[in-house]
Amino acid sequence: MADYSFFALPESSVTVSGGGQLDGVTQGDGSHLVGRTITLENRDFSEIAVSEPGRDDDFDDNDGNQRLDGAQTFDGTTYGDGTRIEAEYQFVLEDPDTGERYTVLAVNLNNSSPAYATVEGLAFVDAVPPTGKPLTVVSAAEGPGSGGQGDVPEATIVPICFCAGTRIATPGGPKPVEKIAEGDLVMTADRGPAPVLLRHARFLSRAHLAAQPRHGPVRITAGALGGGWPATDLWLSPQHRVLLRAKAAARMFGRPEVLAPAAQLAGWPGIDRAPAPRGVHYHHLLLDHHAVLTAEGAAVESLLLGDIADAEIPPATLAALRQRHRLPERMTPARPLVKGKRLKRLLWRLSANGHPLAAPGSPGKSAPALIP
Repeated sequence: MADYSFFALPESSVTVSGGGQLDGVTQGDGSHLVGRTITLENRDFSEIAVSEPGRDDDFDDNDGNQRLDGAQTFDGTTYGDGTRIEAEYQFVLEDPDTGERYTVLAVNLNNSSPAYATVEGLAFVDAVPPTGKPLTVVSAAEGPGSGGQGDVPEATIVPICFCAGTRIATPGGPKPVEKIAEGDLVMTADRGPAPVLLRHARFLSRAHLAAQPRHGPVRITAGALGGGWPATDLWLSPQHRVLLRAKAAARMFGRPEVLAPAAQLAGWPGIDRAPAPRGVHYHHLLLDHHAVLTAEGAAVESLLLGDIADAEIPPATLAALRQRHRLPERMTPARPLVKGKRLKRLLWRLSANGHPLAAPGSPGKSAPALIP
């Protein structure tokens, strides 16, 4: 059974211009929104847990197997265990000032007739738009997996962070992530030493992990990436991205280095979902840019603002950081972000040819100080 969760923004946190609404008044294809603007009023995301038979971990439209995993309250309404949930339609928002575009899924909890009559919230693919700014709906379509639209891999947006005890490369040598403080320098692949703006910690209890096992850590055992890396076992949150380096990546994505979620590497020899019987402490590291860091000798990412993961940081804290350091709403990824079916194809090619996940070579322009 595929059990996963994702974060969604409730309808009450969204304003549609002209008195419009998210509800699917046009047979659930979202076309009623095209030309209108949508403003996200806040980042009060709520987590939704989904259970689905088999191994299908796509969040799609018209998938009768997608059900709430337990009774849950969303936007003030409680829905019973087993309530059907789907991505009713999808649309693209455009920032009129920057031209940035964002893919959005309309989350429909089936508690009405017809089912498409209500949309209870929005989920975001890869990045979250800025808040407080009217963004234009430039296109809309049937939901993923419906009407000829491609599937969307699970929108499981869990904390993107390091487990406590993970040693991060710094100019003075490796340092446990939980001992890194604001202003401390860490080594980055592209810009050398860079200051940490924030280390944000979160503890997931044993009870939480029992209820949401997919939030548990991924273990990358020593040497599993190739080239002897990581130097010792590396534990990461499921959506923390790891740098992969391969000629196949260059052919497929135009860059030899890409970043992939740790959870989607599980099943590769030496990489698995690991138990955490006492719970787990996760730690974010935020820099003034999205960077490739070195953790236990492996190349991994820092926190990417604009990812839905920054919803994990208290809004007031994040607002103060943006103002103090002039941080963008959305950072430029340090490397192409690859997941889902595209990542599966890359992994298949590497496995079929006996190639490692990270071929020999230093990330980017200059190598971080590797942990001996």
